[in-house]
Amino acid sequence: MMDQINFADSAAIIYYKTPANPRFYRVFKILDLAVLQPIIADVNSANIAANNNCPSLGKLYFYGKGDVVDVVYFSTADSCISFSFIKNGEKYFTQMGKRSQQLIDSINAYAK
Repeated sequence: MMDQINFADSAAIIYYKTPANPRFYRVFKILDLAVLQPIIADVNSANIAANNNCPSLGKLYFYGKGDVVDVVYFSTADSCISFSFIKNGEKYFTQMGKRSQQLIDSINAYAK
């Protein structure tokens, strides 16, 4: 569903300082999207049941040619490890794999 992220050339990962509150955050920019391939694969995997009680802990902005291509939210809370995104006014969820979770957790240490 999110095929356009395959055309992105960079990304920014935003970590909220307070879950579900985007007012204060830390960010890390990635120019080599090969690093994010596990995340891109998980985002483009099969949809799972919606869980609107999951706190968004951050989001990824995928960029292509200077414009935002897609926005993907993530939650690494124990009860709902997932990605979510909005397409055509509908919110969808996909399962976050172990590699994606480890990647998001490891990049968090470098965000400023």
